Amino acid sequence: MQVFTIELKVGDRQDVGGLGVYPLTGTTVAGPPYLTGPEASGAGLIEVDELDPPEVPSLLVSNLADVPILLVEGEMLVGGNQNRTMNVTVLCPPKSVIIVPVSCVEAGRWGARRAMSASSRHAPGSLRSVKTSTLQPRGAHASDRRSDQRRVWEEVARQSEIHRLHSETEAIDDVQEAFELGIADDLDRITPVPDQIGVVCTIGGEVVGLDLFDRPTTLARYLRGIVAGHALDAHGTASSPDAIRAIERFLAEVEATGRDHGEGVGLGEEIILRGAVSGVGLSYGRTLVHLGAFPTNAGGA
Repeated sequence: MQVFTIELKVGDRQDVGGLGVYPLTGTTVAGPPYLTGPEASGAGLIEVDELDPPEVPSLLVSNLADVPILLVEGEMLVGGNQNRTMNVTVLCPPKSVIIVPVSCVEAGRWGARRAMSASSRHAPGSLRSVKTSTLQPRGAHASDRRSDQRRVWEEVARQSEIHRLHSETEAIDDVQEAFELGIADDLDRITPVPDQIGVVCTIGGEVVGLDLFDRPTTLARYLRGIVAGHALDAHGTASSPDAIRAIERFLAEVEATGRDHGEGVGLGEEIILRGAVSGVGLSYGRTLVHLGAFPTNAGGA
């Protein structure tokens, strides 16, 4: 199976509750050297802060490293005036300060500013789907990539209600933290296989999301967070039946879906998928650095 000229093989399924997790293996030409958000945060090489004056849909990112820093769509940025999640994938240039587009995932707090950093968590797949499918058309500025914030907040509230987990500040991160405690053993068993560069997750035998990277090391950094985010959507469902045919159909839809190409927020070219599949990607040169894709009707809100 081929996606963006990358030949992919689907591996054996692993289960996290009702979530089916399928590894995608393949060989790619790696993009430029970079640090992932969690790596840069752990090394003290990234600073995330509010604008002056602060704006809900934008954050200021300072890359202190000598190489680019990759921030992936759905990646959580916690702290500041409120927690956010990345709207698109951004390759921040080295030694630079840029504005990145985000969505708020903590509706009940604005202020009581906290230190901000990249998180190892990813937003739930349903929230990522809602956010991605409602991205506004590209404006005059590459960083102006706003989602439908109301629908994102509705999805956070829905997750809190389904899981009966209360957050004083209506933060999806609080719901995720409590939920992941109960599935930690299952998540620990999800480890990358050799040459794994992507993952497809299914619920009830249907695909709910795909993430594809340019190298196995990046996949390894994000795998647990991506899977945990999708697992939130699978709560209360039975173990998924085999979904190989559904995955094959979905990958074919990704390949066939129309693409809007344009300037990336940082380095590279941004790719937006519109049609039966909604998605956000980033390429640098001829290399696909990241692609996140979802069935257009996958959002829960």
